[in-house]
Amino acid sequence: MGRWFTVLGHCTFWLGVTFVQPGLSQPSGSIREQISSAVITTEQKTTQWNWHAFWRHHIGTWQGSWTRYTPDGNVKETFASTREFTANPAKTAIVQSNRYRYADGRSIEKEWSYNIQDHNQLDGFAHPASASMRGLALDNGAAAWLIPSLGTNQFKPFELFLMDGDRRHSVGVLYGKNGDLVRTASIREQRRGVSTVGWSDAILQLKPWHPNGQWQGQKIQILQDLSRVPAQNASWRWQDTEQSKQSNHFLPDRIILRCPERLTAGQAFSIEVIWMLNDDEMQTITATYNKDAELISVNHQALSPLDSPN
Repeated sequence: MGRWFTVLGHCTFWLGVTFVQPGLSQPSGSIREQISSAVITTEQKTTQWNWHAFWRHHIGTWQGSWTRYTPDGNVKETFASTREFTANPAKTAIVQSNRYRYADGRSIEKEWSYNIQDHNQLDGFAHPASASMRGLALDNGAAAWLIPSLGTNQFKPFELFLMDGDRRHSVGVLYGKNGDLVRTASIREQRRGVSTVGWSDAILQLKPWHPNGQWQGQKIQILQDLSRVPAQNASWRWQDTEQSKQSNHFLPDRIILRCPERLTAGQAFSIEVIWMLNDDEMQTITATYNKDAELISVNHQALSPLDSPN
């Protein structure tokens, strides 16, 4: 969506590698060809579903602000932004324009074009600016940009999106080649031309807090191969840092990021964002990886308080 972090200069984070479908060049008998074609057709449908699940919600012009933080929560920089996404009627070709405006008068603009044919992969959709990251989208606007299979000696970026009508926010996390947390980011945006409750102007991280009591609702899930788990009942309660083994980052507008201080080889981990929209409504999104640093799933929960004693 625009790179909330910078690894080398002010690049943006969407990705792009042309994928050649497996099985197309393998000689085989008619039965095997029919089976292979059926599998490919299913895979293509799955990737197209993932592509359209994102663009169904995110086409338009989004105005907001970005704030980047050091690992210990201090403001590193903040600036205003516009991210504009336009598409053809079928939403199969996208043009993305990013504009960043700094308080000292600097302005940076970037533009990319990409399409479903060239940038849809079996593990998520890609962007011309990166060869490794993928987009995974749920059907309610929640989404994730990440590397599905993390390698050694590489930067490890993550960006998790949540939406509430014409408001959306994404939280970014960047780990260095050694696995240490480099920085975090909060991007709060609103779709241009709509009259909805916006965001505050606060940029400083808050004192520790957390939602109290038991919450319940529904969970939806997308797996690494883009298959989807039907909606399930969900139950949620805050766990302290010792139990969850996560560091907590208390961002403005009642948003909490929970992520490891360091990614350690051979250890499973998760990155979670909690957004308390109001006292009676909360969303969470979590990307979970196994001990081999491979993505397991991205989960979204829509929750409300359970009316029972804590």
